[in-house]
Parts: sequence; structure tokens; C-alpha cells
Amino acid sequence: NIPNRYDLRWFREAGGLFSDAHPPAKKFNAGQKLIFWGTIVLGTSIAVSGLALLFPFEIHLFAKTFTMINSTGLPGLLGFDPLPEQLTPQAEMQLSQSWHAIVSFAMLAIILAHIYLGSVGMQGAYDAMGTGQVDLRWAEQHHSIWVAEGQEDGEFPADPAAAKAMPAE
Repeated sequence: NIPNRYDLRWFREAGGLFSDAHPPAKKFNAGQKLIFWGTIVLGTSIAVSGLALLFPFEIHLFAKTFTMINSTGLPGLLGFDPLPEQLTPQAEMQLSQSWHAIVSFAMLAIILAHIYLGSVGMQGAYDAMGTGQVDLRWAEQHHSIWVAEGQEDGEFPADPAAAKAMPAE
């Protein structure tokens, strides 16, 4: 799930959302990578803010973060006053609760989009999830670079008609 140069084209073409052709992709397209990294980053953020809510007198996330932001000079460049660097535990907890809720809603939106695309939003996705295999023609449409590399390595058959299904793992 490491981003590569194909992901830029995938985003530029919105994953083929507004056309009949899908942009080339390896085993994971940019949308799948976005869901993966969003889950990792946002999930970690929710966990850390949750710890700050559990231990409000020990963990002070926002005062330290505001100090780092102020040290860059960014608030002044944007015409704002510096962010407060001394916060009471109650203020820290209010900010942690707000952050926790906002990031949780963002994560919920990502999860709902993922459920939609994995069930009814993309033809063949539900079957692939149930069987663990995809049709080679479907894979060529959605992940053409992955299929081409697999055919070069001899992992996949060169003729799509010869293959009924291949591992979707």
C-alpha cells in the first residue's frame, strides 16, 4: 500500500468514475490505499485522543502540539494570534473530545464508503469478497498493471478466456 506514480493518474481520473475506462493500477489502486492509510492514521489519532481522555492530567496533547505549531511561525504568517501553549486539563479534555468526535465521524464516512463499494457499488466486488477470487477480465479492467506483471511472471495465464478465477488476496 505504498503510494506510487500510478496513483496520481488514478486520482486525476477519479478512479474512472466519470468514464468507462479504469486508470491503470497495481494490486491496490489509489482509493484502496487511501482507505488503508486513512484507517491507520485516523485510527491511531482516535486511539491517542482516547488515551488523552482517559488520562487528562497525564497526557497533554494539544498544548504540546500548539507549541510545535507556534514554533514554525505559521499562525503569524496566516495573520492569527499564536495558539495557547498553556492549557488547563479541562481545556485539554474539551479539545480532545472535539478532536475524537470529528476524526471518528471522518472514519465513519470512510468505513461507510468502503462498505458501499465492497458490496453494491462495484460490480464483482461482493463476489470477490465472498470467494476470495476475481475473474481475470475484471482484474484486467480494474488492476491492469498487476495483471500484466503477473502474466510476465507466469503467475496468471496470458489468455483471459483460459482463466476463470484467480486469487484476490
